Amino acid sequence: MATQASEFHANAPIEQVPEKTVMANTYAEEETDEKSISARSGTIWTIVGCALANFSDGYQQNLASSTNVIFNHLLTTKKYTSAWQTRISNALLVGSVIGIVILGYTSDRYSRKGGMFFTSALVVIGSLLAMLVFQAQPLGIHNMLWFMTIARGIAGVGVGGEYPTSAAAALEGSNEYFDSQRGPIQVLISTLMATSGGPVCTFVYLAALLGSNDNLKVAFHAMYGVSIFLPFLVILFRLKMRDGLLFKKSNFKKRHVPWMLVLRKYGLRLLGTSSAFFFYDFINFPNSIMSSAIINSIVPGKAVRTVAVWQLILALLPIPGVLLGAWLVNKIGRKWTGVLGFGGYIVLGFIIGGCYDPLTKNSIAAFVVLYGLLQALGHMGPGATIGLMSVESYPTAVRGMGYGISAGFGKAGAAIGTQVFTPIQAAAGKASTFYVAGGVGVIGAIIYCFLPEGRAVDLAIMDADFERYMKEAGYTEEFVEEKENA
Repeated sequence: MATQASEFHANAPIEQVPEKTVMANTYAEEETDEKSISARSGTIWTIVGCALANFSDGYQQNLASSTNVIFNHLLTTKKYTSAWQTRISNALLVGSVIGIVILGYTSDRYSRKGGMFFTSALVVIGSLLAMLVFQAQPLGIHNMLWFMTIARGIAGVGVGGEYPTSAAAALEGSNEYFDSQRGPIQVLISTLMATSGGPVCTFVYLAALLGSNDNLKVAFHAMYGVSIFLPFLVILFRLKMRDGLLFKKSNFKKRHVPWMLVLRKYGLRLLGTSSAFFFYDFINFPNSIMSSAIINSIVPGKAVRTVAVWQLILALLPIPGVLLGAWLVNKIGRKWTGVLGFGGYIVLGFIIGGCYDPLTKNSIAAFVVLYGLLQALGHMGPGATIGLMSVESYPTAVRGMGYGISAGFGKAGAAIGTQVFTPIQAAAGKASTFYVAGGVGVIGAIIYCFLPEGRAVDLAIMDADFERYMKEAGYTEEFVEEKENA
């Protein structure tokens, strides 16, 4: 009987699954795979779009350097005074502060993607107005320069708005599929791309000079023409981007922001990232923007092509520093990479300051190399890490605001540093600004020692901890998770 039973079971017909069920399961699996591929593709589009936006912003920031040289030659220093030079250089920075604060808030409350389209449009408008500045010359030099200041301010709001939206979106995107490498990715798409925009801008300026037989107006229009094209390209890439899953799961779209709870938990951290951003940009921006003026003052005869060549070399030197920083953020951590970079400011700042006269009189090449090395170490350390640490230090729901406030203090530091750069040189000599860089390096290194290390932070756990903290503190407003589009 047992044998017969065994044979019965062995020979029993296999139960057939209905064909419709098999097809339904197959379609469901294919649909899931398609959604996964689409989501991954959307993440890559987001990261690439943010990278191009940062490149465009770096190009915008470098425009001031060559613009100062052009206006000095065309308008003469009697009309284009140091006050106007500082005002126009600062216009982008002041606009950036406004853009950072506004878009930092709106990107958390509404959408990363929507804010990015708005910022790119402002950069296009501001750049177009700036390119038309010579059309306002018949109205008088004073009015022409105010027109330029306003145009650069409009572009600045767009440039500033890019910082919190791009930084948050890129971090959240890389966290989904490339989490172990999110630090290097963030450095490469932010600091590297922004730094690369500088030499490209200088190259366009130099190429236009060579092609037009040193026609400065042609060079001006070439530079600003490219600055209009770049944000248009960014907009095309952003058509396919999407908000990250972390943002969909934790945001304040349908809830009010509990400001006091946020400040109670992250206030000291915000003070740290804001201070580090302030002191880094206080040194970095004026040394970048005013570099052309420094080189112009030491080149014999102030030949525009020679100045442009040295500008290009100086703009290229920080790039290896950024690449080294991208490697170090995972190797030794964000914090110690920043401390190392500020250490470079301390050493080279005092060396260049002490040897300024013999270097500028006897060897321009040695001066430019040391100046470039100073910039390279700055970009390797705080330049590569302060933005990364600022987005990793805050949960998704307030990431844009946390980064925005920190970067806003940074741009305030940049504006103040640019404003006092020329008066410091006038009062204490041209070497004095390098001594200031060394002194600020000491302060920056100390601040960095107290910043949180984000290398091992799990962003999803940070978000869950923040939601739990709010609930335990009595924040009872219900959160409705945003559903992924089908």
